[in-house]
Parts: sequence; C-alpha cells; structure tokens
Amino acid sequence: MATSRNWIDHEEDVLLTILEEMVADGVRCETGSFKAGTFVMVASKMREQIPGINIESKHIQNKLKRLKEKYSSAYDMMNTSGFGWDDEKKCVVVDNDEILQDWVKKHPNASCKPNKPFPLYPRLCTVFGRDRATGSMAESAADAIDNMGLESEDCETSEMPPHSPTPSPSVATSSASQTVRKRKRSRNDGDANIISVINEGWNKAVTEMKKLGESFTFREAKARLPSELQAMGLPYDQVLRISMKLVKDTDLMGIWTTLDDSQKPDFIKVFMESL
Repeated sequence: MATSRNWIDHEEDVLLTILEEMVADGVRCETGSFKAGTFVMVASKMREQIPGINIESKHIQNKLKRLKEKYSSAYDMMNTSGFGWDDEKKCVVVDNDEILQDWVKKHPNASCKPNKPFPLYPRLCTVFGRDRATGSMAESAADAIDNMGLESEDCETSEMPPHSPTPSPSVATSSASQTVRKRKRSRNDGDANIISVINEGWNKAVTEMKKLGESFTFREAKARLPSELQAMGLPYDQVLRISMKLVKDTDLMGIWTTLDDSQKPDFIKVFMESL
C-alpha cells in the first residue's frame, strides 16, 4: 500500500489535535517517542472524525516522519544563537546574514528554512517534545505491529489461483478484483484486530500512565519550557534567564503546567516583571 498521500489543512489540524490529546493522556514515552499502537489508533480516530477519509496507519507514520524532519530543522535553528521566532509571520527568523549563511552551509538538506512560514512548529513542540531523532518514530511504528504479534501491511499475502493458461481479459479482471477484495478484507481485518487489542486495555493503560505521569509532570514541563518560550518569540538570552529561574520554583512551575497556550504569554510577562 502506498504510504504517501496529499494532506489538506483540515486533516493536518485534526491529526495534531488527536496527537495533542494523546500526549496529554500519556501515550508518549518519557524519551519522546510514541507508544506501540499509536499510529493505528490515530488513523482510527481520524476516520471517525472525518467521514469518508481514506487513511491508514502507514499514512500517519509517513506524515509524522516528514513533520518531524521539518520540526527538527526548526528546533536546531531555535537552539542556535542568532535565530528567533516571529509569531506574526509564524517562522524562524535570523537577521544576521553571516549566521544565516553559516547555518545553511552546515544544513544544506534541512527541511525547514529560515524566514519560511512554519505555523505548525509551536504545536509540534507539544507533539514531539524532546524526541528529535528521525529514526525513533519509525522504530516505534514497527514495534506497534511486532509487539502485538501481527504482521505489517507490507507483509500481506493473498490467495493466488492455481496455475492455468493465460485467461481472457474478462477473467483476468475478475481474478484481480477478487485478489484486491481479499487484500482489502485482510487489511481491514488486521486493522480491526489491532484496534480491538488497543481498545481492550486502553482505559486501564491511560489510568496507569496518568498515575506514572504525575511523577514526570514537572520533568516534562521543565524539558518543554525552553521550546515553549522560544515559540513565543522571546530572545534566546531571556529564554535562558527565565528557564533557569522558573524551573527552580516548584509552585510557579505547578501553575505553569495548568495553563493553556493562550494564558502562558501573560504568565511570562508577569513573571519577567517580578525579576
């Protein structure tokens, strides 16, 4: 099955919303990679929310791989002195031409370029967190199948008719149609089995992960803090200064973790005034 497809903005928005909710439920490991079965579950949720959409777990895996490559490039720039975030233009910016040329020279194949709009970056900071290694996500996708004892779609087989003389075009068409239907049924049955396995333990798993997640709340919040501050367009020196002070204050970090994205800029403004 082809893993590439054209995505529209609405589909991207639904995809990221689902992933953001899953991250909040603890399906992302502490290392940043997603837990086994995530891509199958995401594809299932997208089919529920967008009637008629033709999407499978392989499409999700391929899309996130491309998004992560672009996110990683932006992340590298945001962690390089001289780069910043323009919230109005929704892009990574750099004013110093020498710094720009040096970065481009070192990253000729970067998916994300300076001064090019990348409005998804702030949301991807939440989705990917600290996970920047482009290979780890592909690994977790394979594990999602292997850990359940089910075959990947790439290993699908279909029944072949006994050897016989070359059939007429009408017979060949009929045989091909039967094979396609069998493959489709096999794929659908496989997906249904995977989803059934995930759903069986989903509520229990989420409950347990939430319990475990409480102990990691501050650790995760501290790890994401610099990226979130950079996404607000703050100069890198301010990002460092705020991060170094805020992570030491447990009470303030507790407040920070309860705020949504629209409230955090006001919090930082008040916090900076108190410095």
